Amino acid sequence: MVSQTSGYNGAIEQLRGAEFPMLNDSIYLDHAGATVPPKALMDEFAAELTSVLYGNPHSGSLPSQLSTDRVDDVRLRLLEFFNADPDAYDLIFVANATAGVKLVLEGLRNVPGGFNYAYHQACHTSIVGVREEAKRSVCVSDEQVHRWIQGRSPISDDDGSSTTLFAYTAQSHMDGRRYPISWARDIKASHRIFTLLDAASFAATSQLNMSHPDFSADFVVLSLYKIFGFPDLGVLLVRRSAEHLFDQRKYFGGGTVDMKTARYHFTTSSPPG
Repeated sequence: MVSQTSGYNGAIEQLRGAEFPMLNDSIYLDHAGATVPPKALMDEFAAELTSVLYGNPHSGSLPSQLSTDRVDDVRLRLLEFFNADPDAYDLIFVANATAGVKLVLEGLRNVPGGFNYAYHQACHTSIVGVREEAKRSVCVSDEQVHRWIQGRSPISDDDGSSTTLFAYTAQSHMDGRRYPISWARDIKASHRIFTLLDAASFAATSQLNMSHPDFSADFVVLSLYKIFGFPDLGVLLVRRSAEHLFDQRKYFGGGTVDMKTARYHFTTSSPPG
């Protein structure tokens, strides 16, 4: 038993020295915030960028098409990594999980009748902030979620015309407590709502399986750097049946449009005084 323990520690020490030289004489405990990328990954990345010409993925040149192909390939590989069916989910690259939440909010901001918002009490501040633009919002406990599943909604909608979003975390960022993935499925079974799952903390330590029968979230946000250490990006996974929520977005730009037209607009006003 002693020899096995020594061998195990020796292998770990060898791996640590070869792949994580930046940890020499250090103890790193912040993997829930951003894990440390291995040296082999960084070396491979640097070698590719210094030997392959990548261009703007929104252009038509050969380097640009090479970028587009690589982005599409990585998108499909990530969907596979999360066991998400490409026919059921789209994956959007964002700056981080917070940016993914803000993108969902951008879709909700202009829905007819406004939107109602319920969020679990263990949510990260990125999730809580959505309440500032909701018509009605409520923070719910475990007990209230269970009552909601049984049909007693914690949030009222006088005319029944508002869109409702329920957001919760798969794993608390503060104490590591995990919450049922099935909540989204169970609530949607008796209510017409959208669900947002914050999987940033959960996916940093566990495999997110979006093909599981219990899984039914419409939107999922997480951080790639908390899983792989690199790159400094996040993703928003969107169930295709919920994509229409973004139809009311007003802002456009960059590669989100194929063509635009512009006209001059003149405004007349009287001089002051």
